[in-house]
Amino acid sequence: MPDDLPRGPLRELTEALHELYRAAGTPGLRMIADTVTEDDRFRDTVSHQKVSAMLHGSGMPKWSKLEPVVRVLAEWSTPQRSSSDEARRFKQLWDAVNGGDVPAAHPTDEQDGRVRSVFVLGGVTGETNYPDFEKAELERFSQRLGATVAQSGADLIVCSPFPDSVDFHALRGFVEARAGGTVHMHRPRHPHIENKYTQLLAILDADAGDQIKSWFYPGPEIDDPDSLGQAWLLCQLMAMEQADALITVGGKLGKSANTILHLAEARQQPVVPFAFLGGAAERVFLRRDWGRSHPWLDPRKLMDKNAVGEAMVIANQMVTARVRALGLPQRPDTVFVSRARLDVEYARALDDYLSSAGLRVLFGERELPADRTVESAIEDAVLRSDLFIVLWSRSYAASRYCYDEIQLALKRYRAGELRLWIINIDGSDIVPPGARGLPQLAARSPTAVVNVVRDLLADAR
Repeated sequence: MPDDLPRGPLRELTEALHELYRAAGTPGLRMIADTVTEDDRFRDTVSHQKVSAMLHGSGMPKWSKLEPVVRVLAEWSTPQRSSSDEARRFKQLWDAVNGGDVPAAHPTDEQDGRVRSVFVLGGVTGETNYPDFEKAELERFSQRLGATVAQSGADLIVCSPFPDSVDFHALRGFVEARAGGTVHMHRPRHPHIENKYTQLLAILDADAGDQIKSWFYPGPEIDDPDSLGQAWLLCQLMAMEQADALITVGGKLGKSANTILHLAEARQQPVVPFAFLGGAAERVFLRRDWGRSHPWLDPRKLMDKNAVGEAMVIANQMVTARVRALGLPQRPDTVFVSRARLDVEYARALDDYLSSAGLRVLFGERELPADRTVESAIEDAVLRSDLFIVLWSRSYAASRYCYDEIQLALKRYRAGELRLWIINIDGSDIVPPGARGLPQLAARSPTAVVNVVRDLLADAR
């Protein structure tokens, strides 16, 4: 603990962090940083230098970096502490330092962001009445779009570090919003591309690189435009696989964006097309009967560049509608809530809501009589259910009992005997192969979980 740190909110926060650090056994700083970076629960990463700065009280970290460090140290403490309780305590200390002026890493319950990740793509088209100004319009729109995605709590997926792309400007808007989150960049291995990526990092904030996670793919077999175009297409296809929704603007019809958007539509992935620049995005807009498919949406917003601030509201509604389209033939009587023990806060809130709505709620361990094995009791409970709700998290992925529950549910789901909803509470990747292709909704607080389920049940009769 530095002796020269003056009394005040920053010293109080630093002292509290030192106390938690000692309770965790003073682990190595690289160990802390690596754990945070590799843990899919967290929407930001941290370097060991940044952890050191936190412990020295050197400046004020973003909450998106401090929170995961606090949660990891709480879980490593002896006796183990509640990571949620410690996060709340440190958020109050952090607010006292910042005066509440710095945006939190996650959306509030009112924002209720339900999209885990968004892939943005597009480009100029030459189809407008102002072709010489399209590039400037695209850059301004894309930067505002990146900030909107960040403020919603979703991750951003891009492919290109080049300054003439939607990707670059959306990335810049995302990191400059200072709302935490991760940018996933899918790109081919190629010296010229890596040189541009290095230049990109040089013009961003010093710690912006901590927010970017790179996914590499094979470079072109032959160093010519056609081969490089195929390499970019592979990256975009893989990026699309990781996205819960796509947001597109412009894009020439002869380029890869048009192919990607056709494929996304064929797979029924939610696509938000801003059509004011024409191109591939406009063709998506014109192909859709919006009044029938999304009656809640005023399609004029998708022709308005100034509606970019509503892009994630629209994406949230589309993703929710996709899950709702799976349909409940009638209001369920019995709901099985599948969750890890560490996620009890989320399960308790959902149990309270469903029970107050007159539904019977089953949990695996709650249905375990003294004369039954765990496996047979879980199977019986799943067979009695009309609806199976998964509260997915990293802790869920590590539980063998949760794995058994979801595998049984998937069998009934594929047979058309059960409805299955996946609610992702920490942004981690879905592990069971049979569940990866199913639509999921993000809900980052117990209140958000209840809001999601309330909306999905609203149309059930």
